[in-house]
Amino acid sequence: MSKKYFRYLLKSFWPTATVYITLFAVFLIIIPFIVDCFCMLLARFTIGHTAYMAAMGPACIFMSGLLPLLMHGRYFSKNRSDIILSMPMNRKQAFLTEGIFGLALITILTVVGYSVGCFLCFALGNGTGLFTSPSSSFGGLPALYFACVVVYLSSVFAVSVSNSKPQAFFMIIMVNLLPLLLESVITSPTLYRLLDRSLDYWSSPTDVFTHYLSCLLGTQHADEGPAFLAKCLLALTCQIVVWLGLDVLAFFEFRKLKSEHLGTVIPQRFGVVNTLTLEYGLGFALMGEFFMKEVLWAGYLTGYLILIYLFALFLISVGFWISIFITRKKAKFRKDDWVRYAIAIAGGLVLGIVMYAILNAFTPTPVNY
Repeated sequence: MSKKYFRYLLKSFWPTATVYITLFAVFLIIIPFIVDCFCMLLARFTIGHTAYMAAMGPACIFMSGLLPLLMHGRYFSKNRSDIILSMPMNRKQAFLTEGIFGLALITILTVVGYSVGCFLCFALGNGTGLFTSPSSSFGGLPALYFACVVVYLSSVFAVSVSNSKPQAFFMIIMVNLLPLLLESVITSPTLYRLLDRSLDYWSSPTDVFTHYLSCLLGTQHADEGPAFLAKCLLALTCQIVVWLGLDVLAFFEFRKLKSEHLGTVIPQRFGVVNTLTLEYGLGFALMGEFFMKEVLWAGYLTGYLILIYLFALFLISVGFWISIFITRKKAKFRKDDWVRYAIAIAGGLVLGIVMYAILNAFTPTPVNY
């Protein structure tokens, strides 16, 4: 880490940091306090800070994921990139300094904003227990902070393997969608788990955070209590470990960044085109599981479902090529993209059939639908 570069970041990034301070204050302090004031004036009771976190927390998580894109954007400009990388520091120091700077900013804003919001709602609540009452306690702080860190680390990975802002934005979306697809392929032989948002998604930090607060407020999983809350925190901790490992891999990709590659799509191991292939491969894997579960044993509806199934495969294929064209900024069928498409559809369908066989062997009567 470079202390000089850290101070430089603090100065150059201050306008954006001011916006972040304002937004975190709005979502964690101002809105809860105003709503509690209205509740006190109209109904003579307060709801408390934590109750609003289920709605406001995802906004803070989203801003945490957006921060690496704003910080890393300077590397997508040739002139700015050359200036920064010519400073008296190596790329390892630049990568670590920016990562620590962003994490420190997220930590300060989350912890301070949540704490101030809790104390204000506590003061307005005329003695409501700050630590004992679920609706106005610090119980939601660990889950919110861990969720923000998870999304921040995933975005660091996404932007570090990209060569332009559009690629980075696309990668942020994909890396946050990837865990959901992986979980669905591994845990359920049907598409229903992916579509049913009422189920527990331990691979999504936002969903874990929302379930955590639901349990804290007694609206969901209240019968499990502390065990369920510990399960949520363990899931978020595991996600942090996974993304830290992927950020190490992203560092080696960042070291390969060259000015002549900016704005182009190169076949990086973790680049956007290979990630697209993986994403659509998992999509085809879900279709393979769906074929084995719903189409193959449909009885007299088999022919009808096969037509719908083939049409769905066609739509996914069209989505693949549109994504490739958008990524490359050119509507051209390249030979290497045909190879990626063949790997995605053939490998995905085979993976789905194999996963269905494995899951069906362990659970003859699936329950995740």
